[in-house]
Amino acid sequence: MVMRPLVLLMLAFAVAFAAVPAAAQTAETIHVGVGPVDTAIPLFYAAKVGLFKKYGLDVELVKTPNGATTVAALAGGSLQLGQGSPLSVVTAVGKGGLPLTVIGDLSSYVSEHPDYALLVPVNSPIHTAKDLEGQTLAAVSLKDQNALATFAWLDAQGVDRSKLKYVEIPAAATAAAMEQGRVVAATFYEPFFSSFTTTGKMRVLAYPYDAIGKRFADSVLFGNTTWVAAHPEVVSKFLHAVQDAAAYVGAHEDETPALAAEYIGVDPATVAHVRHGLRGVYILPSDLQPMIDAAAKYQVIPKAFPAAQMICSCALRR
Repeated sequence: MVMRPLVLLMLAFAVAFAAVPAAAQTAETIHVGVGPVDTAIPLFYAAKVGLFKKYGLDVELVKTPNGATTVAALAGGSLQLGQGSPLSVVTAVGKGGLPLTVIGDLSSYVSEHPDYALLVPVNSPIHTAKDLEGQTLAAVSLKDQNALATFAWLDAQGVDRSKLKYVEIPAAATAAAMEQGRVVAATFYEPFFSSFTTTGKMRVLAYPYDAIGKRFADSVLFGNTTWVAAHPEVVSKFLHAVQDAAAYVGAHEDETPALAAEYIGVDPATVAHVRHGLRGVYILPSDLQPMIDAAAKYQVIPKAFPAAQMICSCALRR
């Protein structure tokens, strides 16, 4: 995960929000940064069927490649709200002190229905965590959620991580790296998890996310603290629109491949068998605390802090 210089981000927040006139801040038109991920499908659905307009909002979804880019766009003032990984927001707040507030949880990891897994080639001689010692594993980033979860699982299994090697490889290129014998395992998210296992070329070695928690936020909605505080009615309408969308999508997952093809630009066949996280925008501090604690343990942020400090009182509660 690549972060912009945090000092520049803090300055950008100060300049951007000092320069926005009061009249502009009260407008109901909002720009929302959205990544090309399955967890964002409820946002795409809400825009497609007019749920935002139903609640009196003019919402423009702006595609961004990752949470770090969304954070930077919020800092520059081009976005009011965004969607991203909890770790990207926790890092920005816990390491850089940026004024970000979490308003909802678009998707939760649930142990009973895991949508992340540590995979190895189907014929690999590796069957236990200890078998990984002395081997090379792949990671998209050594500072992302997958890496933190894998570290936590290895530690829980008593593996000496100093005996492992990691190389950073894009998820789409990792299968080829495994076939070539350059790496032996990697933790995959969707759609790669289902895509690689349904071909019969890979099998599940473990579910590392269980080492972080049995249930926790996996994709959050967030905004600049000042903007969110100044627009409680807009935020409330936005959350209710997204919750309506999440409820529909969660009950009609068979329709998500078509939405993914239309808004994310992927082949419907690629995501036809994707395992989805738990849809919905409800969030409690207990949904976010596991990621904060993991980020502190693995030195992504200097120290842990109470999740309640970064969750808006406007958030919908279960």
